[in-house]
Amino acid sequence: LIRFLPGALAAPVAGLMIDRHSRKLILLISSLAMAVVIAGAAAAAALGAPPAVVFIFPGLYAIASSAYPSAESSMSPLLARTPQQLSAGNVNHAAMENLGSLVGAIVTGVLLTATSPTFIFAVAAVGSAVVFALLLGIARDRRPDYIGSESELTGAVREIAVGVRTLATHPALRLAWTTTAALLFFEGFAEVIVVGLALHLLELPTGSVGFLNAGWGAGAVVGGAFLLMMLDRNRLVIAIAGGSVLIGAATILPALVAVPATAYVGWFTIGIGFVFVEVAAKTLLQRLGDDESMGRLLGFLESGRLLAMALGALAAVALDELLHTRGALIALGALMPAFVVLCWARLRAYEVRAPVAEEQYRLLRRNSIFEPLPVATVERLSHDLTPIELTAGEDVIVQGQHGDRFFVIESGEVEVFEGGQFRRHEGPGESFGEIALLHDVPRTATVRTTEPTRLLALDREQFLTAVTGHRRSSQLAGNVVDDRWASREAPEPAPE
Repeated sequence: LIRFLPGALAAPVAGLMIDRHSRKLILLISSLAMAVVIAGAAAAAALGAPPAVVFIFPGLYAIASSAYPSAESSMSPLLARTPQQLSAGNVNHAAMENLGSLVGAIVTGVLLTATSPTFIFAVAAVGSAVVFALLLGIARDRRPDYIGSESELTGAVREIAVGVRTLATHPALRLAWTTTAALLFFEGFAEVIVVGLALHLLELPTGSVGFLNAGWGAGAVVGGAFLLMMLDRNRLVIAIAGGSVLIGAATILPALVAVPATAYVGWFTIGIGFVFVEVAAKTLLQRLGDDESMGRLLGFLESGRLLAMALGALAAVALDELLHTRGALIALGALMPAFVVLCWARLRAYEVRAPVAEEQYRLLRRNSIFEPLPVATVERLSHDLTPIELTAGEDVIVQGQHGDRFFVIESGEVEVFEGGQFRRHEGPGESFGEIALLHDVPRTATVRTTEPTRLLALDREQFLTAVTGHRRSSQLAGNVVDDRWASREAPEPAPE
């Protein structure tokens, strides 16, 4: 409870701060706070403080670290150039995390044998300080101007509730969140039941608990390599299903055949399945959520993670008393496969399609109208784009005509005329055609190429469904239209 409960309570508040402020800043504050807290624990241990005082520091550490995972995961979609890169980044993150846990456990064991807990606390404090120094090299991310600018975001409680409402009203996000919570419930269970498996069921030496956990970590590292190939083909749901089956079978195996070999094979295989489900569900969550509320969404995920692990640990104790270790392993081994069977049809509905081209995705992602949209929506729109090749001097749209497409310039240049008067040039990354679609009026300008130009066209229905269905995107599209209308009142510049 000291380890998990303070962090679970702090995570939703941390999620609000992540959405309000630079995510790099939150990462820096969190890593620095972790270093200070661990240094305090080292000092308390060195001075021989009472246990009650020493126990304060794990609670403070839970609060200090509660913002870090959510800020890191919220920043990943901003850094990724394509959805495939987001998936690959999550796989690499999981591999580094599991490898770090494995190496950290071994180093801690060696240091604890040769030195003292005080020295280990000091080493951990230095590690957090190194993280702080490395984070200084990351470019600062800019939060959109609309964050915190409306009455909806006036009170902290109301702001935090945005994350709850997002989960409550979005079936796909709710499903991804529930999948992750079920997985972490299992993790909390496994952290406790491994002791009963090793010491009671198999009657192995005490050190075997550490070796079994190391097998889990090794399996997670190996599983990352296979997972990367699956996610590169956008098989998120297949990864969740396959990982769940592996977890279930591997948990039940040592219960059915209670020998050391099956325990080590089982815990190694659990590591593979765990990283499959964890990374795929996390990637699905990042793809479906939007940037505006991503911090709060992941903050509630972090809170749920800590609570699920705590409940899983308590469930392990209760089931071990009720069913003994063998029965507890069989009962919990069926959890993840049963969950996926029940939710398979809904999970399949959110499977992604073929990988998108980086340039097309980048052009949409950097466009102000599409910037607030979830990764999955921009990904779908990238598939819907139709390339159009034009030579110099061709009319793309003509003033007064019916509008049925929105255009983004991939390469080349166009010039815009209103009422026969030149208005402006537009180049790569810029767009046009939104006024006729949003207001259902004839084209308000003529757009003509000045050189060989490649355009990406989005049909009216696809554009309107994506933009008008998202409050922030619709707001920003309206701002673009207002700017266009305002420019008509300005003096007309002469063409170059």
